[in-house]
Amino acid sequence: MKRISLFAVAGALIASGFGVGAYAPTNAPVTPSIGQGIEAHQLMVTAKDLPTTEFVDYTFVFAEPER
Repeated sequence: MKRISLFAVAGALIASGFGVGAYAPTNAPVTPSIGQGIEAHQLMVTAKDLPTTEFVDYTFVFAEPER
């Protein structure tokens, strides 16, 4: 059995990629135009009753000097 070279494997992968790209449909969904989609600013303005957490900041905790 002959040994398959890395070049042959890479060539086969590239060729199959071009084949899939040529076969893929070109009528892909278009991104939403202005006026459609999620308005992030409106979501932040109208947000109510969100859960809150308490964050304890230990950034500047100094130990007392020993006596």
